[in-house]
Amino acid sequence: MQVDVRLIAATLRDLADDVRDGRFREDLYYRLNVVAVSVPPLRERSEDIPQLARFFALRHAARHQLGEVELSDVAIEALARQPWPGNVRELENAMERAVVLADVPETGGATRVIDLGYLATVMNVQPPAAGSEAAEALSIKKATRELEQDLIRKALGVTQGNRTNAAKLLEISHRALLYKMKEYGIS
Repeated sequence: MQVDVRLIAATLRDLADDVRDGRFREDLYYRLNVVAVSVPPLRERSEDIPQLARFFALRHAARHQLGEVELSDVAIEALARQPWPGNVRELENAMERAVVLADVPETGGATRVIDLGYLATVMNVQPPAAGSEAAEALSIKKATRELEQDLIRKALGVTQGNRTNAAKLLEISHRALLYKMKEYGIS
């Protein structure tokens, strides 16, 4: 009887050190060590997390027949900040939990979007760091400021620079318009 066997083994230990110290059989080490592949932990290759997270989310949504799912950019950034001590297996488990347990509303079509809020309900994600792109995207103050600047510029454009008419269009006082123009550096 002839048998052809391929064996893939993984360990976190340095087997060469274990052989030298007598904790691992030398003959077995040389039989196993035909092709050695070193893969760094997930925390050292955070650039892989978005693709892996999307893959696992889609896989588990299909497996549990939950339809299409997507991860928001903010959720992806939060996942990339996690330390993942359990590596890829921990990420996969987290994505399955997020897909199965998160009460995610459908967004018009068949695709459900898992955002940071939903992700936080099923796993312990770290909030965005102050000053990060994700934190700025969640800032009501910044969004309001940008919206006000845009509306003031549009109103001034429509009224050909007439501040009184622009204030009327914006439904604010002339004085409030002048104050905001000064605050935002709009001339």
